[in-house]
Amino acid sequence: MFLSAMLAATVLMADTTPAAAASTTAKTAEAPAPAAKKTEKPKLICKTESVTGSMMPKKTCYSSDDLAQRQQEERQNLERIQTLSNH
Repeated sequence: MFLSAMLAATVLMADTTPAAAASTTAKTAEAPAPAAKKTEKPKLICKTESVTGSMMPKKTCYSSDDLAQRQQEERQNLERIQTLSNH
């Protein structure tokens, strides 16, 4: 009786082990795919800016791309103003 119970347990373990290994392999194969599809959130950069006519500063946050674009536009505006004032 004990021997047949051990044999039955061994057969059951043998049947579930490949399925468990296959499901584990399938899970690990699927895990990188969602991570690759996941889009990264842009890093936010927050600054405290003074507002003309107010004593209270204003906190503004930009993504790194937006901040770079804004700085470039401000640089171009400054150059345009300097060029106009020299004429």
